Amino acid sequence: MDVPDIVLKIWDKYSLPENVRRHCLKVAEVALKIANKLKDKYDIDFEALKLGALLHDIGRAITHGIEHFVYTGEILRKEGFDEKVVRIAERHFLCGITKEEAKNLGINVERDFMPETIEEKIVCMADNLVKGDREVTFDEFMKRLEELKKKYPETAWFTERTIERALKLKEELKL
Repeated sequence: MDVPDIVLKIWDKYSLPENVRRHCLKVAEVALKIANKLKDKYDIDFEALKLGALLHDIGRAITHGIEHFVYTGEILRKEGFDEKVVRIAERHFLCGITKEEAKNLGINVERDFMPETIEEKIVCMADNLVKGDREVTFDEFMKRLEELKKKYPETAWFTERTIERALKLKEELKL
């Protein structure tokens, strides 16, 4: 995949680890594949989609914690990216998270990070369909969520919401 110079500059500036770069490349590839299937039904901004997918995990240059999506938005705003791209990138976490859910998970934010536009929803789903730099099936993603529920019973409430959202998103995106 041809990576725009601006993405390479941001990756280098923030010393994004190589494994995260490979993950972002695969997420962009999957996102573009989904978008191509939906292009007759939706008016998709392919450029914003690609940038958002390639930059969705730039926050991992700061932390690998679940709050990395917050740092993604902060970095991209600071670097002057269009708000559309910023939102695509920062709303990728699982299938979205409300400010109340975030606070219950120890993330102090003042707004929701729920995917709203078609581009946001596509990148969100594409990220869930990539583990490391390998594409996985939706069923594999669901299995991973079930495993998380068992491993972290204290956050099973959030995992359940994620499962519900993922099923709705899958239906909406006709996957």
